[in-house]
Amino acid sequence: MGIKITYNQLSEVFEKKGYAFFDSGSYNLNLFGIRSEEPLVNEFNDYIGIAYKDDIGNTQVQLFRASTKPGYYWLKQEEGSINGTAILIPGQYRSCWELGFHRSYEALVQRSGFSFKTWRDNDSDGVLDMNGPEFNDVTGLNLHTTSFTNEVERVGKYSAGCQVIKDDLDFKILLSLLKKSSSIYGTRFSYTLLEEEDLI
Repeated sequence: MGIKITYNQLSEVFEKKGYAFFDSGSYNLNLFGIRSEEPLVNEFNDYIGIAYKDDIGNTQVQLFRASTKPGYYWLKQEEGSINGTAILIPGQYRSCWELGFHRSYEALVQRSGFSFKTWRDNDSDGVLDMNGPEFNDVTGLNLHTTSFTNEVERVGKYSAGCQVIKDDLDFKILLSLLKKSSSIYGTRFSYTLLEEEDLI
């Protein structure tokens, strides 16, 4: 999936779907994911992006290679939730995350009391089941990266439903923008998960 999208195009997509798009003020961040139309397992074939206006009012859109789906390791597990592995359902989640710690490093973490909508894959066949009943029981669905020490090529254990940026350097860029924004607007952030077909 090769994606190119402008700030205005993204704003139009949000408006068409009835989602809030934050357009006032510098570093008022629109944090979003784009899920590939190819449901490949264990691949970083999605994007996580950020759209905003900088200090002088120029519009910016940055895209980072990512996974919005759980890795093969968790899809094959029979442990964890009795309902199965969480797969985030596309949609807009207002004030879902806040700055905190994922394991031992700063990241965006699910806000206490917030409910995401997910599907649950519980057949352990290693194939993504993105349909069926909706659940709102997931906890610890965060936005983070993979490794700060090793180059990672597969999702593996890094996502049991979290939104995961492949490259730690990309993640550090995002984190610096999150911190800049939080000093103006507070530590809570919204997230919008789109599908590739939404951009067509």
